[in-house]
Amino acid sequence: DQKEQVTPRRLAGGQLVVQLDAEGTYQCSLTGLIFEVTEAVKITYSLLSWSKYASLVEKPWIVGGPLFDVRCDSSHALTSIQFPHSLCLGG
Repeated sequence: DQKEQVTPRRLAGGQLVVQLDAEGTYQCSLTGLIFEVTEAVKITYSLLSWSKYASLVEKPWIVGGPLFDVRCDSSHALTSIQFPHSLCLGG
């Protein structure tokens, strides 16, 4: 499965943006996020803090891994996002 590496442009407030010019599978060189798109699209994304959202996680679940805010200018063009994997080392 071929993924084209893309390096995002940094915006204010820690946001990242990539302009994907054609259908394909692309991997962000900074975050490891993988975007699958069906046409040209602009995707803006950022890493969020769990401090605002941790209270929404109910037991037995625990907070783990990064939390991303992903926005796309053409939602039908973004067919999948693959997030970096986390490994639970607890029991």
